[in-house]
Amino acid sequence: MKGNPPSAFAACGSVRLPVYHAPLRVKIDPEQDGSPGTQPLEPIVKVYDSYQVSYYENGKRRRLRAPTLKLALERGKALAKHLSKEGTETIQLTQGEQRIYLAAKKLLQKHNLAVDEGARLLDSVLGRVDPTALRQAVDFFLTHTRLSHPKATTNQVREAYMQELARRGAGVYHQRDTEKFLNKFVEKFPGEMIDITTAQIDTWVAAFPGKARSRNNARNAVMGFFNFAQRKDYLPRELDHAAKYLTFFRDPRRVIESEADAVATTVQQQVYTPDEMRRMLAKAADEVRVTMELKAFSGIRTEELVRLWWVLVNEATGFISITEAVAKLDHRTITMPENLRTRLRSYPAEVKHDRICKEWTIANSLYHAWLRVAKEAGVAYKKNAFRNSYISYRLALTKDINSVAYESGNSPQMIRKYYLGLVTQQAAEEWFAL
Repeated sequence: MKGNPPSAFAACGSVRLPVYHAPLRVKIDPEQDGSPGTQPLEPIVKVYDSYQVSYYENGKRRRLRAPTLKLALERGKALAKHLSKEGTETIQLTQGEQRIYLAAKKLLQKHNLAVDEGARLLDSVLGRVDPTALRQAVDFFLTHTRLSHPKATTNQVREAYMQELARRGAGVYHQRDTEKFLNKFVEKFPGEMIDITTAQIDTWVAAFPGKARSRNNARNAVMGFFNFAQRKDYLPRELDHAAKYLTFFRDPRRVIESEADAVATTVQQQVYTPDEMRRMLAKAADEVRVTMELKAFSGIRTEELVRLWWVLVNEATGFISITEAVAKLDHRTITMPENLRTRLRSYPAEVKHDRICKEWTIANSLYHAWLRVAKEAGVAYKKNAFRNSYISYRLALTKDINSVAYESGNSPQMIRKYYLGLVTQQAAEEWFAL
């Protein structure tokens, strides 16, 4: 223990092990009251008496703990006896051998190693590496693992990563979700980043509740984090980092046990029926109804809708421009169906300026406005069903996967997997006639 003299020594033969007083400090979070206006309680730190024996064996620093000095000495003496087995013989050294011993001792002192410790360390290395290749192995390691930020902790790298995301203009929601996952990651792994293993991360990700998507979101956030660390020399560039081969999680295959289960497997996305949509539109006030119309008949994402300005909705040409400043991913142009163009023409020109969602600045507040309308109309609110409905009905009407994928900002693979065949062409015609 640096700076603290040993409390005693456990000795046997030529081996003499220091015993240090090293109390354990444990932080305990108290139960919070939870009442409004009350201040959160500070964690309680409990200190437990403990003694530590430090020693070196097989090239590794090891520690042995005991709750009392007496028990630490007993265990230390047993350990010293074990370590001294190889050194019980008394031998006479020649003058040349004494000079070699003293030179070796002086060299190893720079590395905080005793002579026998250094010998064991070298033996363990040479047992795995050809002696003639040892220097090349060390040179290769130093060349390919040289770090600009040695011993960087996860917290340091997280701060740098979040700053870079902000500098390069990453979306607000992407920054928010990334920070949420990384805060949990840093709390779990507060030490040096280079020491974290793939198995440790896999275990942490697997413990996330919910479906596979939740775990894969955490996995992807950590992979991006480690990729950044490697690019910026917090981790060796030429060596695979711990997050490269993380497990990709899948939900277990659904087991069909009844006819109802079999029917349920055909519904991969929740959609509204034309009648449900008609009832909700009838109950919505103008400022809410226009947001529902745009989302249900153009497929725009909620996050994009709260950033959309009227000037980007061209009623004359029938196109909506989802520019880079609005889009979640890439710029795209949406063709408005005729029923949407008709509905938009019904709004007075004086309201068609500035942002469309003047009353709402974030997606969550707009979601609650829709929730209230659905409740008043007696319709069960279905998560993301406005967009799901548009994609499903548009695909049933056009039969053009690539076009629908472009307009909705999805990949053709996603459209084919989740939306193909969910609704009939007759229902689609009724939807776009609302």
